[in-house]
Amino acid sequence: MKWLFTDFDGTLRNSKDELNRITKEDMEFVKKIQAEKGKIIVSTGRPFEHINEHIKNEYEDFEPDYYITNAGAAIFDNKGNKLFAEYLPDELTKEIINFAELNRKEIFSLVYSFDGEENFFYHDMWTKEMEKTFMGMTPQNKGLEYIKDKEMICFKMGCKLQTWENLKITLNNKGLKFSSVSNNLKEITFNEIHNFNVSKGNAIKKMIDIFNIDIKDIIVVGDDNNDLSMFEHFFENSYIVEQNHNLNFRDKARHTVKKLSDIKID
Repeated sequence: MKWLFTDFDGTLRNSKDELNRITKEDMEFVKKIQAEKGKIIVSTGRPFEHINEHIKNEYEDFEPDYYITNAGAAIFDNKGNKLFAEYLPDELTKEIINFAELNRKEIFSLVYSFDGEENFFYHDMWTKEMEKTFMGMTPQNKGLEYIKDKEMICFKMGCKLQTWENLKITLNNKGLKFSSVSNNLKEITFNEIHNFNVSKGNAIKKMIDIFNIDIKDIIVVGDDNNDLSMFEHFFENSYIVEQNHNLNFRDKARHTVKKLSDIKID
């Protein structure tokens, strides 16, 4: 039985498609895997609530079997049952908030994420057209005290590269462990900070333990930086979908394809 772990934006929903939808070819591909008793796992940087609602609303006859969300921080089944989650330590959350307050002018957007809710604190360059890209997320213009006492899954930040590097230096100097990744979404780059154990690759390892999956049955496919851990841990059956932003790291996957349905499954 095959287990296909596929990124969503730029991969399952290939951004080269003018309608920005899962193409007919790729939809038939994933449905065929399911018809042959295989499993489809959407592995995304988005939170469960957003990606699950989007797929249910846009694709009535398709339901993934599982979701890896928040770039590997959580795992859900398609009924919304949480199988696993890694949260930010309180001290890390406090330091990120403190940095965001001190460097507000350098950070043009800031996203919070905890169980049941992910949204923008603010976005200084917001346009109405962005709502579709972000699946209904809009700037809440709430103060940082809104997340007081919340168990955070991650923060996402839009800022200059130097500001992002300064945050990581600050956290490292305080001896705090974390994982970070930058991901591209329709030409918008988001920097994310998670618990130090978090990655899509590690989430797949957790699913191997939960479901006793044979590693030979795992296929991973993605297009962006937060997919690199999948390629690293499961290189033998790894695929990267060609996009403009991944020209410099296509060699991190064993195979390069133009679209998901180009994958050949034995």
